[in-house]
Amino acid sequence: MSLFNRATGPGAAACLCWVLSLGAVALAFPGPERSGTFMSHPAMLGVTAVLAAALLFNGVRAVTRKRLDSALLHLGCACVMAGWLQGQLALRTATTEKPALGAMAMIDGDASDKLWDGPYLTNWVGRVPFTVKLEKFTVEYYDASGQEREEDRMPPVREYRSRVTITEQDKPAYVANVRVNHPARVGDYHIYQMSWGQSTDAYGRPVAYTVLQFIRDPGLPVVYAGFAVLFVGLLLFVARVFRAKAPDVKGVAS
Repeated sequence: MSLFNRATGPGAAACLCWVLSLGAVALAFPGPERSGTFMSHPAMLGVTAVLAAALLFNGVRAVTRKRLDSALLHLGCACVMAGWLQGQLALRTATTEKPALGAMAMIDGDASDKLWDGPYLTNWVGRVPFTVKLEKFTVEYYDASGQEREEDRMPPVREYRSRVTITEQDKPAYVANVRVNHPARVGDYHIYQMSWGQSTDAYGRPVAYTVLQFIRDPGLPVVYAGFAVLFVGLLLFVARVFRAKAPDVKGVAS
């Protein structure tokens, strides 16, 4: 029983956190596509589900034993895994009426509710339950240096953003700004500023286009909550370790 307790205690949960963190770093090297394919394999989904269930069991067990740090560490890890599994389930059960992932390539004035996929956004994915109209796409540059002006080169891009009008059913339309790392949220969807480029319109005039990515991930709040719980659990665990290692000042003095 003592061996089982050591294998399922807060120390084991903390070690598991480190292993998962190192695993996430290792999965970054093959690239997002290969890593995503590997993790979405049914075998990896099954392993993750088993780990989440085991962590949940041990977290509840730690609560009954009034070990708050152990409970939070186990439950936090379980929430992160459960949220990720929930997002994977949304991808696997997505339909054309309720897609989970897709993108739109738009120029100023375009309005659409259709999502596309593929290297050139030619594969139709489905429709979102709202309409997006691109009012204005803006690219801001840093001030050109003297060398860039002499060589007639464009300075680096500082920011690019899309101002869109969102029209949901039975709701008044409203304007939202989509910037890099600042997505807009519409219902169950997050709209991200994915990329941009330059092309020509039907009259051969140069135009800039924006690519907006739409993601429906119902497990994202669960993942965020899991990280918050995990962080508090780690703090409590570290505090308990330091208290256990602190010298007994009264004993030394006597």
